[in-house]
Amino acid sequence: MLVVLLLSLLPTGWLVPWTNRLSEIVRLPLVPLGDIATSARVWLTVDDSQIATREEFDLLERERNEYRRLYHASAERVRELEGLVGSLRGLPPVDAVGEYVAIEVDVIGSDPSAPRGPLQVNAGTRRGLRGGGVAIHRGDVLVGRVMREVGPTTAWIQPALATGLIDARLTPAALAGANVRDGTAVQLEPLDGGWRTTVDRSVAVAPGMIVRLHDASWSRFAQGLAIGLVREVAPLESNPTRLEVRIRPAEDPRRLDRFLVVSQADGSGETP
Repeated sequence: MLVVLLLSLLPTGWLVPWTNRLSEIVRLPLVPLGDIATSARVWLTVDDSQIATREEFDLLERERNEYRRLYHASAERVRELEGLVGSLRGLPPVDAVGEYVAIEVDVIGSDPSAPRGPLQVNAGTRRGLRGGGVAIHRGDVLVGRVMREVGPTTAWIQPALATGLIDARLTPAALAGANVRDGTAVQLEPLDGGWRTTVDRSVAVAPGMIVRLHDASWSRFAQGLAIGLVREVAPLESNPTRLEVRIRPAEDPRRLDRFLVVSQADGSGETP
């Protein structure tokens, strides 16, 4: 205590060199750690020249979105081609029905004044289309049929919903690949963008059942194709012994831009 007291009485200028030396001795073990920290800071510091500008970020974002779009478009095209292959495989043998043509067509127009009206496609007589040919989507869904008047390069497809009464069969989904004669025979009447029919109460019908065409007025290529799905089943008010069945189209033709058209090569055997 006496030494500390004496040092406190000495002039400050005498003590500064000694205190500086003491502080240097205390900091000496920490110098390597400081050098390491400084090196890490320099290494982690990002060069401003390597930071992308806002325009570059926008370009990368546009390119990312475009590649995403192309990926999904390609995936959808693959599904369409798989459906086309299924359609071709499902066609009957040539010796059973005679020569026929199967053409993939694109929808190029429609009648805006008729929501359920015909669709115009980019194929006609030059490619072998004939009146009464059948439009098929993904191998198992009936879109409609080619109207009587077919031009050299274009034709009109009348959706199945716009063809009036249709004879069909109610088929459980489990019988999707079964013979068209399996199921309950019904006659479909167009109603509210779909169809309606009635069946006896003893018929086991439920939502989700597939409705398949079985109508002699259509081409043989259309027989057995799915045209709708049972949407609703309810007791018929006017006749308690029967059920009213509401059916929605299996595929809305207005949402399609490409499908397969199958028609007889010489036009024989088709019903326009």
